[in-house]
This record gives sequence, C-alpha cells and structure tokens, in this order.
Amino acid sequence: MRLDELLEGIDTLDLREIYPDMQVDSVTCDSRKVSPGSAFVAIAGSLADGHQYIPDALAAGATLVVHSKPVPPEMVGSFVRVPDSREVYALLSGRLAGQPSRDVRVIGVTGTNGKTTTVLLAAHLLNHAGYRTAALGTLGLLRPGAAQFEGRGLTTPDAADLQRLLRELVDDGVTHVLMEVSSHALAQHRVTGLEFTGAVFTNLTQDHYDYHETREAYTEAKASLFTHHLVLSGGYAVVNTDDEVGLEIAQRFGGIGVKFGQQADNNLVMSGLSNSLAGVGWELLLKNGIWPQRRDPSVNHARFTCPLVGRYNIYNCVAAAGVALLEGLALPQVVEGLAQFDSVPGRLQPVPNQRGVHVFVDYAHTPDAVANVLSALKELRSPEARIITVLGCGGDRDQAKRPLMGKTAQSASDLTVITSDNPRSEDPEAIITQILAGIDKQGAEVRSECDRRSAIRLALEAASAGDIVLIAGKGHEDYQIVGSSTLHFSDAEEAARLLADGD
Repeated sequence: MRLDELLEGIDTLDLREIYPDMQVDSVTCDSRKVSPGSAFVAIAGSLADGHQYIPDALAAGATLVVHSKPVPPEMVGSFVRVPDSREVYALLSGRLAGQPSRDVRVIGVTGTNGKTTTVLLAAHLLNHAGYRTAALGTLGLLRPGAAQFEGRGLTTPDAADLQRLLRELVDDGVTHVLMEVSSHALAQHRVTGLEFTGAVFTNLTQDHYDYHETREAYTEAKASLFTHHLVLSGGYAVVNTDDEVGLEIAQRFGGIGVKFGQQADNNLVMSGLSNSLAGVGWELLLKNGIWPQRRDPSVNHARFTCPLVGRYNIYNCVAAAGVALLEGLALPQVVEGLAQFDSVPGRLQPVPNQRGVHVFVDYAHTPDAVANVLSALKELRSPEARIITVLGCGGDRDQAKRPLMGKTAQSASDLTVITSDNPRSEDPEAIITQILAGIDKQGAEVRSECDRRSAIRLALEAASAGDIVLIAGKGHEDYQIVGSSTLHFSDAEEAARLLADGD
C-alpha cells in the first residue's frame, strides 16, 4: 500500500524522509518480525519500550518507523511521529488487512464474567440457523463446524494478528465473528478501527485493578466499546441493565440498543428463573425494541431451557438470544438452539465419576464469579450435602481481590482449600497468606495446601457421595505458570485421575 494512502487522515506530529509513493507491505510492533517492506511501530509497553528496538528494526529492513517519542536526529530512515503509536498501530493493521471488519459481521462481548459463555452461545445459535460463524476469545478460535479450539494466547489478539485473522476468516466465507473484547484490549487500542456490528455487556465486578488501578478506569475501559467504538460504527448494543454499570452504559450509549434483565422496562424481560443439575430455565418476553421488521410481532414470549448449570448463565443465554434476535433469528429458533447447546470447557464443567460426588471445574477467578458459582451450586445440593471449594489467586495480578476471594469462598463453603493457581513470579505461599487474610477464624473450615495437585486430592478425599466439589480459578487451562516455567496441569484431568484412582 502506498504510504500516502496508509497514513490518510492520521494525525502526525513530525515526518522525516517520507515519500508519498513509498510501499508498505506489512506492519508489526515486534522488531524480530520486521522484514523489508515492513512498517515498525514503536510502542512503549509496561515491560519494554519498543523505541529502544528501532535500530534493530531498521537493520532488518523496515521501510518505515512509526513512533511517539523523539528519535535521535542522526538515526537514518523514514520516520513518522504520532501522538499515540498504539492507536496508529491498530489503524495501520486494519488498512493493510483491507479493513476486513467491513466484510463480516463482528459482534464484541465485554464484561468481567460471562464473556466466553456468551460468545459461544451466540455463535452456536447463529451456526444453528445456518450462518458460518466463528468464535474468538479466552479459549482460542473456534471455526465454523470445528470441534476443537485453536489456541491464540490473549483473550483479544494483538491488533495486527486480529486484523489478519479477520481477513482469513472473511476469505474463508465466515459471515459472523463473535469475539470477547477484554478491558486490556480496549485500553491498548487492539480493536481500534474495527467496525462492530454489535456489542454485548455482561456485567462488571472487581478484576484487573492491577492494570486499571481503579474501578472507574476499569469501567471506562469497558464502556468505551459502546460509547466510542460502537457509536463510530453505528452498531447495536445488548446490555444487562440488572448490572449497575450496565444500566449506566445503557443510559450513556448514544446509539441503538436492547436492554435485558428482570425489570419490566427492558426490551428483553426475564422471569421464572430456575436452576437444577439438568440445567437452567426461564421465560422471556420481547417488548418494544429494534427487532428486525420481518420478525413475527405476535411471537413475543417463550419458555427457555439450556443444559448449562447456574442461574447466572441465564443472563449469558439471554444476552446471546438478544444477539440472535437482532441478527434475524425467529424466537422459536432461539428456543430450540439454546436447548441444544452442549457445554463450555472450564465453565462449571462436570467431572464424571463413580463415587457419587458432584465435581465441577470452573474458571471463576474473581470474588463475584466465585460467589455466583457457589450460589448456583448451593441451589443444587441436597440438605445433608457439603460444598467443598478449592481455589487460589494468580501471581502478578490484582492483589486487592485476594482476601475477598478467601472470604467469598469460605462464606459459601463447608470446607475451603486455599492453594496455588498460576503464581508466576510471586511466592505462592505469600499469595496464600494474602488470601487467608480474608478468612473468618470463627467461620467454616479452611485449609491451605500450596501444591495444587495435593489440594485437589485433599478436597476429593474429604468429599462423600452427594457432596459438591468446586475446583475454581483455572477452568479450561491445561497449564500452571510457576516462575518462568509453564508446566502441564489441568484441573479436570487431575480430578478425573484422582477420582478414578479412588474407585
């Protein structure tokens, strides 16, 4: 692409050795991926500053360097200085990929909890209706018709990787992309330049304060998907207004939106919520909204079921239903599709066994998520059954939530086993100590066991038939990060092996 086309409309502070007809073939922020014809974008990150790698990028043949900090005048090359190199990196990535979000319906899902489940539910409904739909998020990429996820790393990929992936999916005939949009991705401009067809807000609770520092900053990052990105693209919003922040977003959003919740003034009104080991059920009433004109207005009420366990999953189901209805599905199609949904890896994932113990693995890693999961399980247990919870907290992450995690788990469990999660560079014993700071010494029993495998064994050995064991925090992850090492470890695999050994 010609440089003048690539930079059209982008605010620049300084240009040096720039020629309009220069050709740029690719863009990267990693100097190790530079090749002749590349634009290298220097980004000042939290761990490293890309500006110090400009000489390496030039040596590798970078045609252009985009930067936000001054570069020495003696440095030879073509330079463009911009106010925010992260933002420009995303814009250039979209242009070099041919703006693929204009050729596919991209629907983003943001919120603290429920993103993965909502994305997979909505993708399932659209695929069930005959669309070719891909799902992208924490579990990786799930292509239309695929049985396995392709690992991707970040919940929301790097801007250039994301744009290239969207182009690949468009070329493969994909009609819809459902994607998780993390607060980090929004703050770091990974989705800047994407033209969203729609966006969903699930909820907001405490998480990632290590990065955003305050609840207000975290809220603003999430809200920006609606108040900035969605407004620019003219897309629709599906917002949970039973959540305080969701209600605020719905009030601030200046575009077309659908509100859902249990209050009568919503466009999607939920009632009759039920939860059992067989799944969840609820009734849904469609009221005035932006529903497609071809929808039959006489069909505005239905009873739903879904095999997912947990009352909070009803909100995820209704969010997905809102997307499906706005994409043109008839209400009976949505009812049928949700009833046929299977499960989500690591989200209240059952571990079958012959001992009669109800064992679940779940990704819950925030106080609110743990509370929601335990509340759901509490509804399911028989009067004499106990709830046993295993959990820890990740290292190099929000420390403020650690005592809250311990307090939340203890308050809803008969036995809580505090253990290691992904300690990363921190001392796992120190993390456990911080979690234990929230424990009530007069409350239900709490034990600590640093080794996660031993902690799971302890919990399972303490369980009797009919008891419920929740192994929380890592969910679908099949690894544990200790120091700089990534070791194979799957909660589901470990629990299954221990249960089989005990039979």
